[in-house]
Amino acid sequence: MLDTTLNRTAAQETRPAAGAHATAQALVAGWRDGLAIVNLRGDAGDAGFGEAVRAALGVALPAPVGTLAGGDALRTVWAGPDDWFVIGPRGQADALVQRLRSALAGRHVAVTDVSGGYAVLSLAGAPVRDVLAQGCPLDLHPRAFRAGQAAGTHFFKASTWLWQTDDAPAYELLVRRSFMGYVWLMLERCTAECGLVTRRFAS
Repeated sequence: MLDTTLNRTAAQETRPAAGAHATAQALVAGWRDGLAIVNLRGDAGDAGFGEAVRAALGVALPAPVGTLAGGDALRTVWAGPDDWFVIGPRGQADALVQRLRSALAGRHVAVTDVSGGYAVLSLAGAPVRDVLAQGCPLDLHPRAFRAGQAAGTHFFKASTWLWQTDDAPAYELLVRRSFMGYVWLMLERCTAECGLVTRRFAS
């Protein structure tokens, strides 16, 4: 505990002074905590499965491997050959689960509310790729990873799912709730030079 406290203090002391320029060069990060997060498993090769999901959600499952579909209000994220995350507004997990189960009745699927186990971290700003590169092995250069792409990876010792939401660039990380404190601590350490601005999302 003492070592952690000293490291956090050292990182804070080496950050650039506050100001317009410092803020413009900082990483902007914040937890979109409380979102509805539903894990969906099913047969991607079954055209009827995909059509039923679209009818239930109004958003299609991402077609190419390693992509996402939808927007900020409701998105589907590829997590494996037969595995997706459906991410929606706060308080809507039960409704999403019921809509999916109703639309997919009779098919071999699994629909599970995992909202209590995960949180979404939003990351943006000029240094975002450099910060992520310190703990993430993915090549996030625009030639290799662009807006609309998603992948399972890790940030230091925390397993995550990562996707790029726009070309600014901006990213989101799906993090297990038990790793939230650890991931934030590592962000603090990785932004000692550029600075870290906390973004607050409306509840």
